[in-house]
Amino acid sequence: EAAAMLRAALLATASSEVLKNAFGRERPGPGASRGSWRNGGGRSFPSGHTALASSIGAVFAESGSGHRWLRRTLGYGLAVTTSYARVRHDSHWLSDTVAGAALGIATARFVMNHGGAKDSKGVLSLAPSETGAVLTYARPMR
Repeated sequence: EAAAMLRAALLATASSEVLKNAFGRERPGPGASRGSWRNGGGRSFPSGHTALASSIGAVFAESGSGHRWLRRTLGYGLAVTTSYARVRHDSHWLSDTVAGAALGIATARFVMNHGGAKDSKGVLSLAPSETGAVLTYARPMR
């Protein structure tokens, strides 16, 4: 379960960084507009903190056995609390955190369905490269 959380966190973080660079949305603040995209290289959309918390929380919520209601309350509660804090402190627009949560949950589901080390479906891995890191997904040939 911890390994799945780590893989989901890495994938959510990498994905949010790519999307931040692609969208370039400006963060909230004095004079900032919600519709300010690709102006000055903003890095608000999607919320990386929310994507990270949602990916870890979703793996925790949907893994394991027993006490399902408690696991879901704690796992998704982590995501909601993180999202609220990011909006409350003017670090993100609400839509940034909603997109971050969706990204985090999607990456968690992907990892849980396709990324297990003992899973014959495939393996998700992150490897260093000359320009940063490379995220790969390898699936055995049949």
